[in-house]
Amino acid sequence: MKTDPRRTPSPLRHRAFRLYFTGSMISNSGTWLQNVALSVFMLNITHRSTWVGITGLALMLPVVFLTLPAGVLADRVDRLKLLLISQLVAAGFAAVLTVLAAAHTITRYTVVGLAMGLGASVAFAIPAMQALIPHLVPEDELEGAIAMNAITFNIGRVIGPILAALTPLLFHDNWPVWAFGLNTASFLVLAVLLSRMGPPPYPRPGGGPGPVSEAIDYAWHHVRTRWMLLGVIAIGFTLDPIFTLSPAIGRSFGRSSYAGWIVSVWGAGAVFVITAGASVLRYLTKHGLGWVGLVVLAAGIAGFSAAQNLAEALGAVFVTGGGYIAAAMTFTTTIQTDVPERLRGRVMALWTLAFLGPRPIAGIIDGSLADVLSPHWAGVLFALPAIVMSVAVRRGALRGGQAVAPPV
Repeated sequence: MKTDPRRTPSPLRHRAFRLYFTGSMISNSGTWLQNVALSVFMLNITHRSTWVGITGLALMLPVVFLTLPAGVLADRVDRLKLLLISQLVAAGFAAVLTVLAAAHTITRYTVVGLAMGLGASVAFAIPAMQALIPHLVPEDELEGAIAMNAITFNIGRVIGPILAALTPLLFHDNWPVWAFGLNTASFLVLAVLLSRMGPPPYPRPGGGPGPVSEAIDYAWHHVRTRWMLLGVIAIGFTLDPIFTLSPAIGRSFGRSSYAGWIVSVWGAGAVFVITAGASVLRYLTKHGLGWVGLVVLAAGIAGFSAAQNLAEALGAVFVTGGGYIAAAMTFTTTIQTDVPERLRGRVMALWTLAFLGPRPIAGIIDGSLADVLSPHWAGVLFALPAIVMSVAVRRGALRGGQAVAPPV
């Protein structure tokens, strides 16, 4: 029986989850520091938003092709070891990026190749990470653990971009190299903490592993999971202007490095809703109202893209962060609560694909529209998918009624 999360102890009281939480927050901060630095770096060396989009494509393309096999692997092998190995591989690619950028021997094509390597490590890490969390806390604390896990990602989105905004003050034009180096170190910190965790304290028995098609069949026929995943796709697509266009929009306000503040305030909006709006998130999840978050997300993206100055843009992305996390938490918690343990790794691989998979296409479209029209118009157009999907998810949820799962 589930208890009110407000009355249960924090998941941080469990050593394994505490180690994971600390390492994940540091690693996510490093990742977002590099994400901003890499976008600015590519814009500076190419002077084209299209190449920023191509870099996003390179990061996310491996997710499209490798996430589902990675989900199968997460259901077959030790998830903790899989996550540890993925962090060591990511640290290796980030280290090469740092060295080549410091030596001034890097080209746009080298950046794209290394971005693909980093994307491959992400493809294997996220399904393992999402499937590992239920093994770190008791079942009645799972909802709180999912919320805390979301906090690590969103605090990382605050700290990392703030560092990206501040490092130019210390290292001037060479700041992206330092950002790449700090990200390398952050991967290693998470790897060390994972190595100290020991066996997950709350193993959950499942069945034998099966093919990816079994998870796809479950996700399609389980009505609630189907609509939650479609909502996640809309989130992943609509958010792209935050990543692809923030350097160009920041430059329109005077500096491309304003991208760091833009992404940071977006993350701050998400953290604010998680911490101050926990009861609202529970209400949205209980009543299937994630579509409301999609509407707020769309309004925030449109406001950010139409902003006439940095202050307006920051206010809009704060709203964007709140709408994003309201929708994402509602959809993700529902999926994690419903999924059978034997399918968890593969279904969370579908979640990863739904969230990150749209980025390759979205980044190219977004960057190209920005070059042809303007970054502001491109961003406004990207608010439309969330509006359309909010209507579809609402109608689908009403039509679907109770979640119906096929025999597993």
